[in-house]
Amino acid sequence: MKKIIERLNPHCGFFYDISKVLVRTRSAWQTIELAESPEFGKVLLLDGITQVTQKGEERYHESLVIPAMLSHPAPANVLIVGGGDGGVLREVLRFRTVRKAVMVELDEAVVSFSKQYMPQISDGAFDDPRVEIVIGDGRAYVEQCSEASFDVVLMDMTDPFGPSEKLYTKEFFAQVKRVLRGAEGVFAMHGESPIARPVAYACIEKTLREVFLCVKSAFAFVPMYGTLWSFKFASDTCDCGSLCEDDVTSLLSARSSKTPKYWNAQIYKALFAVEPAAIEALSHPEARIIEDRNPCFPDAFDPKR
Repeated sequence: MKKIIERLNPHCGFFYDISKVLVRTRSAWQTIELAESPEFGKVLLLDGITQVTQKGEERYHESLVIPAMLSHPAPANVLIVGGGDGGVLREVLRFRTVRKAVMVELDEAVVSFSKQYMPQISDGAFDDPRVEIVIGDGRAYVEQCSEASFDVVLMDMTDPFGPSEKLYTKEFFAQVKRVLRGAEGVFAMHGESPIARPVAYACIEKTLREVFLCVKSAFAFVPMYGTLWSFKFASDTCDCGSLCEDDVTSLLSARSSKTPKYWNAQIYKALFAVEPAAIEALSHPEARIIEDRNPCFPDAFDPKR
């Protein structure tokens, strides 16, 4: 039995067992592995870091997608940056309002690998006629958009280092805002952990607030990432944390074609509850606005060491 050991910061982390590696391949960008875990079932790893697990992935994907899709008045055109495993795409397509979903993924091998070896994550989403898959750099795609085309933009990227680094800057967030259609457009992304990486959490919050007028945070424990995780929802007029339970229930019934596995009206209120660790993180002395000229986060580290 092999252990996957992942550091959440230089001083703590988590582990889980894998019984065997089922498939290992190398793309132009990274090593891609499928492993079998007694705890999580099938696991997708990129360069040895857990990306998605068969068990419990809905805690992440539903929490990232559903608040944005319910809060926007009519989410028809959606852009997904990253998300090569198809989990975010799956959740987006469950909304009847969606006419088109564009997914921009840097590594084509992640998409084909996920379709072949973890099809339960995408649940047929890659074959939906509303979907356009673009293989390329997410930032370049957004910068090349000539007009405001999207109601919702969702970013499902790896942590802010390496190829993902320039997707967490003020300049990129400004480009995302430019392609959102109307002041009610919503940008949603993961926001790191206020407990494991408080500086990264605070930097993302501060950077988003430089660009958007309304930034709300949601929190959920995500077992496959070993800690409390955060989700950021940014807009100029759309408050993704302000729905009442009755509205959540009625909107889900009207818009979604399938009942979520994890998410419901009570969970929604819990996700947006005030998190003391997040408040504390925002006062960290190293927290700063992340810009292209210095995109490295103050608490950046190699999770494999």
